[in-house]
Amino acid sequence: MKARNGLALLLVLVLCLALLAGCGGGSSKQDDDAKAEGEFLLGMWFAKEATYNGESMDPDDVFGGTFSLYFNDNGECTMAIDQQRAIVKWELTDDGAMLSGDNTYPITFPDAAKKTLVVTVNGVDVLMEKYEE
Repeated sequence: MKARNGLALLLVLVLCLALLAGCGGGSSKQDDDAKAEGEFLLGMWFAKEATYNGESMDPDDVFGGTFSLYFNDNGECTMAIDQQRAIVKWELTDDGAMLSGDNTYPITFPDAAKKTLVVTVNGVDVLMEKYEE
């Protein structure tokens, strides 16, 4: 009986070690590929036009100030309206990208060159252009 309990304990320990051996170790190639694929997003984007129910509006009027997004390479994005800022997470999706924090904000890319993006904020579609120096 002692031999059987000892064998069972040894088996449990081996399984635990096998499970732990797969943990950690940095980012995977898939994570690295996703970051490289999203490199075009990195940097500052400014709102150029807002559309709500098919009606075009000035985004400064809609948001009460300049609306911008700054995408960092660590998966964070700073959403800013004038001096008010919020840090959200960003990730690429099958049909664009997604910002997530207290809410989620889908992003689409209307042109193949990905020089513009559309982020939907509270039902308002905001066309944004990347700031190029």
